[in-house]
Amino acid sequence: MSSLTDIKSLLGTNLPNNILPVRKYNHEQSTNYLKYVLKKNLPKSDNKNLTNDFHWQFLLDRHSFQKKKRLQKKKSFLSRKQRSELNLLKLPKTGWSYSSLQAIRSAWKDYMKENLNLLTAAPDCAEQDWNSFSTIVGKSELVGAEMSVIKSKVPSLVGMKGTVVLESKMTFQIVTESSKLKTIVKDSSVFCFYLDNMKFTVYGKYIATRPSERSVKKNKGPMVPEI
Repeated sequence: MSSLTDIKSLLGTNLPNNILPVRKYNHEQSTNYLKYVLKKNLPKSDNKNLTNDFHWQFLLDRHSFQKKKRLQKKKSFLSRKQRSELNLLKLPKTGWSYSSLQAIRSAWKDYMKENLNLLTAAPDCAEQDWNSFSTIVGKSELVGAEMSVIKSKVPSLVGMKGTVVLESKMTFQIVTESSKLKTIVKDSSVFCFYLDNMKFTVYGKYIATRPSERSVKKNKGPMVPEI
């Protein structure tokens, strides 16, 4: 028991006056004195962060943390709804010139030749490369193509020919040789276009998707050549 009492008395004794004089300090005085002692005894390299080290935070204390708000990046393009509100999806019905679209037709032909890698001629349907060739044709951009309707459920559309100036999910808008803007529904028609001496036949119901979606969409099931 005596040894335990001696330990308690030793722990309860004050430090020597040359280390920490026994005085009554308020909170500010205690902090300043502690800073003075630390600055006096610590190396200069540790004194740099001394001011920040006094701002201790304990895990059990209550702290309010503010989440940083993420800055949303502004879109650099217009959505389909915004384009519709600005009437950017509608083409003017008048003022078209078929001859002025020759540059677009020429650019589309160059694009298709490069896209299909046509060095000499298209592969035959019995060759191994035919499947990949026909898939590329189905996924290609058709704005600028000189297209004609060879079969349709609407008899008045058969034989109509013109340059595609806009393609949507369900329709083509073409400018005819008489410089008139016409809208043709894809699903009920069969189209054809020429590239040099090659003729391509396209069934509208198999391309009844938006051009941006058609480029990545996979065809499911066999394609039956009928409308």
